[in-house]
Parts: sequence; structure tokens; C-alpha cells
Amino acid sequence: MTFAAVGVLLALAAVSLGLRTTSLLMPRVHPLARLVVASIIGTILVVATLQICDRYRVHDLGLGLLFSVAPVGVFDLAKWWFRRKR
Repeated sequence: MTFAAVGVLLALAAVSLGLRTTSLLMPRVHPLARLVVASIIGTILVVATLQICDRYRVHDLGLGLLFSVAPVGVFDLAKWWFRRKR
């Protein structure tokens, strides 16, 4: 149960970071393609953040940082969904 919750929060953080990055890099692309690219970029950013924090032995800091971004992921997904409908 705890592992699933951590996974969901990290996925939301990845989507949030990815969608915000792709909004600058690719503004006029098909919405589903943008979501796929955003998920890949966000996953890379999350994994890199966790590896850096683990290297400095501040793993909890990395998780806390990403968990604080996770609620924004819900907002970013909703915004993407409504813009996709236009």
C-alpha cells in the first residue's frame, strides 16, 4: 500500500515536471504526443533528482521535494485535459 502511494506521488510529480517543461519546448504539438513526451521527460527528471539526493545521502529530502510537487500534478493533468478538449 505504501509503495503504491509513493509510486502515485512520484508519477504525479513526473507528469507535472514534464508538462511544465514541454509547455516551453513544444507548445503546438498533438496533446497525446505531448503527454507521452512529458511523461518521459518527467520520469528522467524524477530519477535524476532521486539519484542525486541518494548520492549525497539525503534521500528523504529528494522524496519530500518531489512529494511537494505531486499535488501540482493533479492541476497540470486537469489543465492538459481541458486544453485537449478544445
